[in-house]
Amino acid sequence: MIFLGFDPGGAKGFGCCALGPSSISVTTKSSVAEALQWAITQSGDEPPFAAGIDTLLHWSDGPSGWRHADNFLKIAYPDAISSVMSPNSLFGAMAVGGVGLAIRLRRRWPDIVLTETHPKVLFHALRGARYTKTDIPLAFEWFMTRTKLSACEIRNEHELDALISAWAAREGILNNWRDLCEPSSPDMIFPAGPVCYFWPEVREEPGDPNE
Repeated sequence: MIFLGFDPGGAKGFGCCALGPSSISVTTKSSVAEALQWAITQSGDEPPFAAGIDTLLHWSDGPSGWRHADNFLKIAYPDAISSVMSPNSLFGAMAVGGVGLAIRLRRRWPDIVLTETHPKVLFHALRGARYTKTDIPLAFEWFMTRTKLSACEIRNEHELDALISAWAAREGILNNWRDLCEPSSPDMIFPAGPVCYFWPEVREEPGDPNE
């Protein structure tokens, strides 16, 4: 099975990853169209099973756009709370390009599983600390050791985030991670159709940070 991962960004900032059973390919593109074409080429005759995208794949019509998933992460990982931003405060390629890519992927492969990812908070959940741009080589080395993935090379932060996103899509499905889109609620909006937000289990069930 092929699992895709993406870190939507602008010019020379759109990280892409194709994670296969025994190989990993990563690259950096500059647009949704380029990322999609790369994914098509990498997949060949085998439709990708799932794609993890570092973007907002579902929205909320509530105050500031806060979602159950965001509140969950803020409570579960208070040391990483600055990385969980109000959806209404986000802008640019991550928000627009990410959803645009999700729509294009589903049009190309109607059965593909789409999952939202948050690579930096997920890395924090696994290691207990986030990484910064200056930490990329060490963070990459630790992640590859932790996950036992096949050897590959990355050139930048975007490719690391795409790699983590592809891995999260794979692990979420194969290891039955919880879905932060569940339970659904009336405030939720799905611009690209049904999606998931796979996340590994935490020891304690977080409450509502707004209470």
